Amino acid sequence: MSEATRVPLVERDQAGLLIRGVYGDDGSASNITKTLANSPDTLAKLAPLLGQVMNPTTIDAEIKELVVLRVSAMNHCSYCVPTHEVVARRMGIEDDQVACLASGDSGSGLFDDRSQAVVDLCDQLVADAGGMPDELMDRLRTHFEEHEIVELTVLAGAITLLNYVASAFDVPLDAKTLAATA
Repeated sequence: MSEATRVPLVERDQAGLLIRGVYGDDGSASNITKTLANSPDTLAKLAPLLGQVMNPTTIDAEIKELVVLRVSAMNHCSYCVPTHEVVARRMGIEDDQVACLASGDSGSGLFDDRSQAVVDLCDQLVADAGGMPDELMDRLRTHFEEHEIVELTVLAGAITLLNYVASAFDVPLDAKTLAATA
């Protein structure tokens, strides 16, 4: 097993049979997956949820990536932010937008109304989910169906969970991220 700062990174050949399917055929997996593999039952339950909220649905992948990067930045996740800066750029999100999302700047003027509503949703959820203003919900409703607003909120919560895991266990950046940011 490779060692993370606080818990081992579980390689595929040490992973329980229940979770080996989350590793690639070549045994590859992200370091966050290898960290979560320390709790195979948890990872086995979490993987389908993450697949559901991360994969494109009626909400396109670019909007979901805005959520992932922004929530990670607002949660100060040193693993997820650089990882998703790379992903966002590969998806075609503009460099100035990626920089804004990652820095926590308001983004005013950089995003269209739909994307700005998502950025504002992320900021509100991380700062105070219970203090959601009606004005923000009204703006979201002009661009998204009710089920999509729920989905975006669940995605933000799932990413927060991953941010906590990555931060608490000081998960090291993946080699692909290091290479892309070098």
